[in-house]
Amino acid sequence: MIFTKFNINKNIYVAMVLIITTAFALRIYQLGSQELRGDEAFSWNYVVNEAGPMAILERIVREGDPQPPLHYWTLQMWTRVFGDSEKMLRLPSVLFSIIVVALVYKFGVVSVSRSTGIGAAILTAVHPFQIWLAQDVRNMYQMAIMFVLIATLNVPGVLRGRWRSWWIYIISGSLAMYSHYYALFGLLVHGIYMLGYRGQYWHRWCSAIASIALLLLPWAVVILPVFSSGQLADPSYIAIDDFLILVAKDFALGPVVPDGVSTWAALIVTLLFLVGAIYIYRNGKHLWASVLIAWPLISLAGIYAVLLRRSTFNSFYFLMAFPAMYVTLAASWHLVLRRVELRRLSTVFVIVFMGLIGYGLRNYYFVPEWSKNRGLREMASILKSEINPGDIFIANFPDPAQDYYFNDVIQHRTMLPHSPSMKSMDITNKLKTLAKEYRRFWFVPIDAQQWDAEKTTLGILDSQYVREADYVTGKLELIRFASNYSHASGSSFVGRSFVLGPKLEHAHLSVNGNSGVRVISIGDKLVITLVWSTDDILQNDYVVFVHLLDSAGNLLASHDGMPASGRRPTTTWNTNEIVLDVHEFQVPTVSVNGQVRLVTGLYTHENSERLNLVGGLESIIIYDLEIEPH
Repeated sequence: MIFTKFNINKNIYVAMVLIITTAFALRIYQLGSQELRGDEAFSWNYVVNEAGPMAILERIVREGDPQPPLHYWTLQMWTRVFGDSEKMLRLPSVLFSIIVVALVYKFGVVSVSRSTGIGAAILTAVHPFQIWLAQDVRNMYQMAIMFVLIATLNVPGVLRGRWRSWWIYIISGSLAMYSHYYALFGLLVHGIYMLGYRGQYWHRWCSAIASIALLLLPWAVVILPVFSSGQLADPSYIAIDDFLILVAKDFALGPVVPDGVSTWAALIVTLLFLVGAIYIYRNGKHLWASVLIAWPLISLAGIYAVLLRRSTFNSFYFLMAFPAMYVTLAASWHLVLRRVELRRLSTVFVIVFMGLIGYGLRNYYFVPEWSKNRGLREMASILKSEINPGDIFIANFPDPAQDYYFNDVIQHRTMLPHSPSMKSMDITNKLKTLAKEYRRFWFVPIDAQQWDAEKTTLGILDSQYVREADYVTGKLELIRFASNYSHASGSSFVGRSFVLGPKLEHAHLSVNGNSGVRVISIGDKLVITLVWSTDDILQNDYVVFVHLLDSAGNLLASHDGMPASGRRPTTTWNTNEIVLDVHEFQVPTVSVNGQVRLVTGLYTHENSERLNLVGGLESIIIYDLEIEPH
């Protein structure tokens, strides 16, 4: 009997060593290879720009930041010792996550059985969402889960009158709340365990909760008024069924798989959770079954209630309840393995499960579409090699990740719009002011519903400044504009006027986003920017044509249209105003080699009659090019 127990303990020990080793390997693998996402860089910004703990507290209150201070404090202490590289910033999350794996095992053992604990630990070790979260600077989730699990494991001791458990519960519960406010849902679940526990020390748990509340009170008095007029004063609405579906799909495999895969995975996880909950309850673990079921339900209800007062929502908030979910899923798995008639089904389940896990990890590690990389590192490299003293970087969104990667690359930076409410005219005037001081604008358009949602800044830049270069790096685009059209790289002076029409001042050509290119190939994207002016008010609306002709004058490709994509008909032009007019097309598949020409001109909108230039011609040769053989 003693040897049997020893062998069981030895097997459990070996299994846990393998699980934790695997968990560590998956979390440390390529830890610094992916870029910081915006929220990660936001944490970096906090810890490197604030002098110390009190400065962090003051900033949280000043900005109404929704996170408690413990994450920022621990990260600041860590970075002052180990630096602020991507790998070092994320390493605390890895370490906390490894501890969580061990605690989930213990939670599974206490609430159900050893085999369930092993299964839950395996899930925690290899699940793609756990890897994603463990390789994230925002370690408040790992910290909160860790401390809630410690508190949960000490609930029975508190109710048995053990003072050591009482003290541990108070400390861990307080640290959990100072890590993430949603830790509250896990602590509330303990009340269900207390109500079902028949013992004389129930008041110990009540006094422990009261002690945690007292430790939180000073911070609550300061931050709740801030939240009531800020974070909790921006209501939104999402239908409850849409909310549950969104949470279930993200929870099933994380943000690393297509929608169709996550939908089926969510359905499987939901069914297995129900089976596991019934199994635990029927096997006499009524108290723990209540905890395992209530923890996700209370978390969902709490998150949804906050969502109705706060528009910001991330589906991974529900991961605060993942220990209960994983233990219940592991119990379901254990049930299937025990039933002889379900052995074949269990084999299929294991294969499907491991396949989905492997698929999610493959996407996260190796498929750019699902990684955190957006192309900021490549942009930083481009800026470092291309930057000139007269350049300025303009952001249209307060993206702290740009600060992280561009901080030591470009000295002059600004943001337009300065705020979501900044008017278009104010942006235009600010750009005019910047154009007097800087020769080139670097710009990265960021899609953000809460800031410059209409892409106003990009629209103004495109309508008033020449695009010199366009770099696509990963998921983002880096654009360089010339603040003065006559100084744009690759710009050609034209200076030709049309009879009773406007004057073409300059022309600019970019090929696949590059200026100064004069040799083109089939499939190349040509972007031609024409710079117009007029000395008199024009009486007719003219159509601009840009044609690519071979040496014999045959048409190869063209683009005709009203100036500025129809936004600036010639009858709306003011005297001495500069109007930028952009035309683009691809070089078609042709058998022509050698010299080709880009020509432009005007014709009337009513009868397509071409205007003559002063001097008698109907078109202007703006570029002589050479087309390479296919």
